Amino acid sequence: MRNLIIDDNLADQYLLREAAETLGVPVALTFAMDGDHGFAILDHLLARCPHELPQLILLDLHLPGLSGLEVLERLKSHECLAMIPVVMLTTSSLIEDARVAYRRRANAFMTKHPNFEVFRQQFQTMISFWHDAAPPPTPGR
Repeated sequence: MRNLIIDDNLADQYLLREAAETLGVPVALTFAMDGDHGFAILDHLLARCPHELPQLILLDLHLPGLSGLEVLERLKSHECLAMIPVVMLTTSSLIEDARVAYRRRANAFMTKHPNFEVFRQQFQTMISFWHDAAPPPTPGR
């Protein structure tokens, strides 16, 4: 399963790599440090072959430059990218942040748990859901 993770926190990236290694399914992670870098990666993939787009995008709510919500709006307004599930992955537990994300068409809102084992279980459950229970349609087909 190909995933694009847009998160500027190196500790989060490390934790996600560690969690991915323990999964029972192959997970390819590509990291972007901010929204602009994430779009550069997506533009590169779109130009090469749309079916190589990520199957899931994990998007931090609080990014430098473009906020996660701005990135979400741009993703969901793009014809080919709109069908890729976007999970807002954040330290925020504010209900208003979740409401705004869902209004802007996020597919899920996940508050990062500070305990690594709980966080790993959250990540595994999320990947299993999108990989097994609700795989998204392949973009570009």
